[in-house]
Amino acid sequence: MPDVFELRRDPVTGWWSAIVADRAFNRASFEVQSTPIEGTHCRHCDEAPDNEPPHLVRRVALRSQAFHRIDSTKATATQLSLTEVERATGAWEILVGPRGHHERLADASPQLAVALVRAARDAMRDLGAQPRATDAEGQPEPLYIQVVQSYGRQAGSRTSHINLELYAIPQVPHWVAEEIGGGARQMIRTRRCVWCALAEAEEERGERLVMADHHAVVFTPAASRSPFEMMIVPRQHRADFTELDDDAIADTTATLQHALHALDALGDPPYNLFLHTAPADDRIEGTFHWHWEIHPRLRTIAGLERATALAVNPATPEYAAEILAAQLAGNT
Repeated sequence: MPDVFELRRDPVTGWWSAIVADRAFNRASFEVQSTPIEGTHCRHCDEAPDNEPPHLVRRVALRSQAFHRIDSTKATATQLSLTEVERATGAWEILVGPRGHHERLADASPQLAVALVRAARDAMRDLGAQPRATDAEGQPEPLYIQVVQSYGRQAGSRTSHINLELYAIPQVPHWVAEEIGGGARQMIRTRRCVWCALAEAEEERGERLVMADHHAVVFTPAASRSPFEMMIVPRQHRADFTELDDDAIADTTATLQHALHALDALGDPPYNLFLHTAPADDRIEGTFHWHWEIHPRLRTIAGLERATALAVNPATPEYAAEILAAQLAGNT
C-alpha cells in the first residue's frame, strides 16, 4: 500500500510540503472557475483621462504610510502589549491599464502587457530611490517592494481591471528572507546559484517542465506548496528585477503571458502572481535570483496546514506539469 503523503523539502528555503501521492488524479476536480468581481462599475475606467493612449498604464497611489510598525519585542516581561505604534511608513499602489481593459493578463496585447510590466519596474525604481527612515546607527530601514497580481475574487482581487499591485514594505518578508538565506547557504555549499541549478536540472529532466524559451525555464517545483504552482526562472542570473532593460522586460513579459496560458488547462482559474526580487539597495547579486511564481487558488486551506504550517498539495507537481505542458502544446 503506497504512502498517503510524500514529504518533500524545498532546496532553497528548507520548508517541507506534503504531496498527496496515493490519490487518483482527475483534472476536472481542479477546474475551479474564477469568480468575477461583483457589479459593473469600475473606478479605474471612470478615472481614466480622456483621449488616453491605447497602451497607457497609470500609477495610482492607494495608500501612503500604508504600514504601521508595531514591535511587541519592546514590551516588558510583566506587561506585554501590541498597541504601541512606532511609526507609519511604506506605500500601496496599483498600476492599471487604459479604460475598458478588463481582460486577463494572459490575453492582453503584447504592447499593453509589456507596458504594465515596464511600469512596475519603473515604479519599483522610483520607490527604492525615495528617502527612508534610518535606524539608531544611521542605516536606512529595509525596503521590500512586492509586485502582486490577484486574479478572481477567490485570489483576493478587488477589481476586474487589468492591473499589477505594488506594496512598499518596511521589512523583508519572511518568505523572501528565507529564500535569500537559502540562496546564500547553497552558494557556500555548492558554489552555484541554486535557481540557476534548479532551472538547468528541471529542463534536463523534463518531468516537471512546463515550457522553456530563450529567456526562462518554467516548471512546477518539486516541493510545490500549491497545486499547479509554477515558477519562472530567467536564464540570465540577476538578483534585482529593477536592473532589467526594456528588451529584457519584453522577454519576461512574453514568457509570463505564455506560462499563464498554461492555466487554461483548468478553465479560467483564480490565481496569485508575484515577483520575488532583491530588496532595495541589497547587494546579493551572487546569491539571489529574481523569479516569478504563479499560485492557482484551487482549494480551501485545511486543518493540517493551519495547525502545522505544513503545506499540503493534492496534485503531484509531475502530474501538474504534464497537464500544463500539454495545454501549451495543444494536446489537451
